[in-house]
Amino acid sequence: MEGQIHVYWNWIVAIDLFAAGLSAGAFIISATAYFLGRERYETMTRIGAYIAPWPVLVGIAALIYDLERPHLFWKLFLTFQPSSVMSLGSWLLFAFSLFSMTHFYLWLPERYDFLKIIPAIKSNRILRRLQGDHLTITRGLVAGFGIPISIGVGIYTGVLLGALTARPFWNNPMLPMLFLISAMMTGSAAICFVGCFIKGFRGMSRENINTNKFMIHSIDFTLMVFSIIAVFLFVLGLYVSPRSSVAAVPLIMGGEFTFLFWAFVVGLGILVPLTLEVYELIPHYIKQLELREHNPWISGVITTSVLIGGFTMRYIVIYAGQMAHIITS
Repeated sequence: MEGQIHVYWNWIVAIDLFAAGLSAGAFIISATAYFLGRERYETMTRIGAYIAPWPVLVGIAALIYDLERPHLFWKLFLTFQPSSVMSLGSWLLFAFSLFSMTHFYLWLPERYDFLKIIPAIKSNRILRRLQGDHLTITRGLVAGFGIPISIGVGIYTGVLLGALTARPFWNNPMLPMLFLISAMMTGSAAICFVGCFIKGFRGMSRENINTNKFMIHSIDFTLMVFSIIAVFLFVLGLYVSPRSSVAAVPLIMGGEFTFLFWAFVVGLGILVPLTLEVYELIPHYIKQLELREHNPWISGVITTSVLIGGFTMRYIVIYAGQMAHIITS
């Protein structure tokens, strides 16, 4: 006997998952760049800090809007239940919002240091640490503590979905890792879109190209290779899982989501940008030459493809997970 799962979560939930992952990925890349080279990769760090707080706020707003009783969302924060993935996720999002906003503020130019106009700053030791000589230490602390929180945000949605054993498409051990890698890819793509595409038309010095652009494209290339492995293991996990999970395979292997998955998630979201990344990086890695002359349009295609693929992946996971048949006999 087979039962059809009705669709209760729609594209709004997909937006929430995509936005939260993008923010988490941008924070991870920004903070990592800061530790790898404070001055060398300052452009990457600053752009990531400017991006990180805003998509997650949009995602949270979309999620609250989709609730049956959105005006009661605040009750989630009256208790903390470590055994509940939903409770952990809510508090993770709250903590991440605080850290990402602080990270954003710490990288604002000095002329936007609005805390200076608050009289209480002069007598508050904690707030004074956000300024002046303490700024470098504070930036490091926020970035350091924010990385594991960001990783938690990037991975928890996969854990939440995977914990629902009644949904065979979601009950896959590779789903959390697939979500985390995708989050880092979309975060990196957002940084590259601003730094390499938008700023690229204003003119980039050769030094910037050989540092920030080389770093971000190298990160992208590495993440894309791991994403191919994650997709392969995800599909393999469906095949080797219990019978109900195997029954969900046709959704992306000949069924209604096949084209979206293989053309948009794998093709447009991974293979197309991976090919362009190889084109950009091969002179350096193979021939030990400088990077090619910067072409903003190549960076624009890479980043747009990754962002479209990242959203499509979440869209498919949300819908396919609810449409898979449960085999009960």
